[in-house]
Amino acid sequence: MGAQRVAEVDVRKQALDEPGVLQVQLPSPVSLQVSLECGQVFRWKRCDFQGCPDIGIAYKGVTGGTGLIMGQSQPLSDLVWVRYDPGAVSPQDVRDTVLRYLSAEDDIPSIESRLAASGEVMREAVTFGRGLRIIKQDPWEALASYVLSINNSITNISRIIGYLSERLGEPCGLGEKSFPGPERIAGADLTCLRECKCGFRAQNLLDAARKVSGGEIDLDAIPTMTVDEARRELMRIRGVGPKVADCVLLFGYHKLEVFPVDVWVARAVSRYFMGGRPVSPEEARAEGLKRFGQLAGYAQEYLFYYLRSQEL
Repeated sequence: MGAQRVAEVDVRKQALDEPGVLQVQLPSPVSLQVSLECGQVFRWKRCDFQGCPDIGIAYKGVTGGTGLIMGQSQPLSDLVWVRYDPGAVSPQDVRDTVLRYLSAEDDIPSIESRLAASGEVMREAVTFGRGLRIIKQDPWEALASYVLSINNSITNISRIIGYLSERLGEPCGLGEKSFPGPERIAGADLTCLRECKCGFRAQNLLDAARKVSGGEIDLDAIPTMTVDEARRELMRIRGVGPKVADCVLLFGYHKLEVFPVDVWVARAVSRYFMGGRPVSPEEARAEGLKRFGQLAGYAQEYLFYYLRSQEL
């Protein structure tokens, strides 16, 4: 047995003695640090895995309407430890939620191998971000989050989502509150949303909530559409352009064939693939789709995380 497995067994003996703690095994390794800090999700904060100091990498947040702590004893491992409120949710529901959230069905070794084989830049980006998984977010929360991302920083998006959840969400375990559904936000007014620090984005968020809760935008129909159809449908919401729509399709619907382009991704495409010349978002998206095809979404996230980490 390797050293990592010995460490995991020691942690297991300690952790599984407690109620509300379980171990989830994935088919291939994941890095929670990379996956939760690469800019695709906004609810997770570093914390201690209470009572288990050997689980040294841990994050507290909400998924599937449930407050959770997810942790690892190694930076890259196929084992994820989860703490939850046993009075609020069953162990099987927690396991299913975590496996879905971390896209357990994605063949990560194959994805990493194929992208790394496409060139030196992607080989470096994949090595730097090894264990990255595209998170499967709730479509409504993904839509709301990326509406709030317009001209905004990751830190500020996280704050706004925290304010909205605290003000309009429901208790969901471990002291957390759920992200409010579209009906709840649609019933709020602009003053409330601005008090949650949404700023000018409050009108966009309210428009999204009203169109979704009123049935004008059917989020359940998006998976049946082509990417172009789905993008056009989402762009009927005030303030939603191609980049926000593509983020919703990638992170809310796991459409891995899209290539969302923000300033970081456009810079990466320009620097690494276009000889440094300035490129428009449309040019960058076309280049990403041409190069990476059905893995464009993963390529985009590796590039985003790689370049942003080098420059910040």
